[in-house]
Amino acid sequence: MSSLYERSVQDPEWASIFDRPDEVNRRHLVADGYHTTYLEAGREDAAPVVLIHGANFQVGIGADRWYPTILPLARRFRVFAVDELGGGGTDAPRNLQDIGDVRVRADHVVAFVEALGVGPCHLVGQSQGAWIAAYVAFRRPDLVRELVLVDSASLALPAGGIGAARVSPQFTQNFAPGTLRTEHLAPTPQDMRRYMGSMTYDHSMLCDPLIDRMVVLAKKWLPIWEAPFAQFWADGGVRNRAQYEVDGVHLTTHLESLGKQPLIVWGKNSGKGLDNGLDFYRRIPDAQFHVFDKADHFLWLDRWKDFNGLVTWFLSRT
Repeated sequence: MSSLYERSVQDPEWASIFDRPDEVNRRHLVADGYHTTYLEAGREDAAPVVLIHGANFQVGIGADRWYPTILPLARRFRVFAVDELGGGGTDAPRNLQDIGDVRVRADHVVAFVEALGVGPCHLVGQSQGAWIAAYVAFRRPDLVRELVLVDSASLALPAGGIGAARVSPQFTQNFAPGTLRTEHLAPTPQDMRRYMGSMTYDHSMLCDPLIDRMVVLAKKWLPIWEAPFAQFWADGGVRNRAQYEVDGVHLTTHLESLGKQPLIVWGKNSGKGLDNGLDFYRRIPDAQFHVFDKADHFLWLDRWKDFNGLVTWFLSRT
């Protein structure tokens, strides 16, 4: 018996896209000229929520990582989980030298929300996806209602978390020194579990359907990412640091006067460092801060029930 089946029997709040595939649609549209895929669930007349995932890394994880979040949120909202450029079923950037660049992906997400025609909508972003959500709110406040920012060193740290203080070796050991680039990564279940396991507290959430999906995507994306992503890091991290700046300063500086009152969520056991999250929270006026114990960087997997409940409450409270 699989762990997913056990959860579906034992807990009435459990709802996964892998064991309820008939309740979610995998759709596509064109945004800024890019073929863009996304997962959609929920009533058409419900308030829209866009889930913005973190880095695709080189394996192109895409939106499937939200597998225990999409349907629970869809009970109250119309949920869209986008595959960003360079991951899932979405195109790579036209200039492959931009693969992985958070600002290029952010401009694509703006175009995606515009193409959906659902603004203003709620944005839930994790890690680099939280940077993207904040960027959309800064550049296009007309498209955004509420912000949920999840475990994002991209917002908390000027260097984006690479080589910064309080970032755990548990996270950085995945990558070549001073980069987010992984060497000698194979599209195998073993490598995908090891990779995801370094950012997940509850390894039982790394279920077979998720790992199988990652293997399929890794076979597609690893060869595409290899050369351009190596070039991305060839300047010693200069471009990495610059990608988090907007109008010459780190995006977080703009958030201090944005006027949004986001919910900031962090994992107590996050490899990105709890103190970094707390420092970020202190900089944002009127923000709320919530910490989940026994939760790592992929905290919506580790504490799926609590995370889904918290986000539903925050986005419904008005």
